[in-house]
Amino acid sequence: MVVKKRNPLVVIVLTFITLGIYALYWLYQTKQEMDELNGESKSGIMFLIMLLIPLVNFYALWKYSSSVQKATKGAQGGVLVFILFLVFFPIAQFLVQSELNKFAK
Repeated sequence: MVVKKRNPLVVIVLTFITLGIYALYWLYQTKQEMDELNGESKSGIMFLIMLLIPLVNFYALWKYSSSVQKATKGAQGGVLVFILFLVFFPIAQFLVQSELNKFAK
């Protein structure tokens, strides 16, 4: 699987239109793509389950943010992405998707 190029603004709009359901799908897909980029075993289903469990979802977002930092080779800091996910989710989506689009073929 290669990284799929997605329009970051469309990702945000679809998240709002679907009341967050698209965000779960997007997080799952991008996690799978980053796992492949990082050479790690794919952990998408477990990640998705963790996102749905209160308090455990913070840990899942932390691991996701760490994957972003590793996949982008430090271009996006994991701590910054994690804080943005907690404070204003759409900005985090925009930044992550913009960086991942650089790896799309």
